Amino acid sequence: MNLTLITHLIAAALAAAAAWFFQGAQMDAAVAKLNATQAAQESERHRIALDDARATFRKGEIHARNQQEIADAHAAQEKRRLFRLAAAAADGERLRKQVTEYAATCGGGEADSPAVALQRCRDRAATLGVLYGEADSQAEAFAGAAEQHADEVRTLMRVIQNDRTLLPLPGGLGLKAPPRPDAGSTP
Repeated sequence: MNLTLITHLIAAALAAAAAWFFQGAQMDAAVAKLNATQAAQESERHRIALDDARATFRKGEIHARNQQEIADAHAAQEKRRLFRLAAAAADGERLRKQVTEYAATCGGGEADSPAVALQRCRDRAATLGVLYGEADSQAEAFAGAAEQHADEVRTLMRVIQNDRTLLPLPGGLGLKAPPRPDAGSTP
């Protein structure tokens, strides 16, 4: 009986050891599967973060290029404005010269002596020339200021519109949120 008992005890011990090793192998397989799942999730999070970083960098590149285009367009507008102002100043100077020449060649009236008529004509023409000069100067200043202001407003509007391209859509954050693990799982 001792031998049978010992045999049963040995058989029970071998069965327990086999069950222990089988359970250990199943546990190792479960841990390996869990590690693989977590590695895949981590890899996916890294991929999403990299995609978001690339998209953000690309938006930054586009924004910088657009800002440079806006600045270049504004510089070109400023050159055109200065050219037009110089042309207006030349036109004003030409007009003043014509008035001055007219004053120098103005003749007399019917009731006045030629000398008096000539002096009155010269006086009127000189006064007219001064007034034209002042009016032209003021018109140039006002036109230049108005055009410069309009150019600056147009430029700022383009800058604002370009900056708005970086803003998120209404109600959103603009960036994709990373995937969140399901409730109860460990990251």
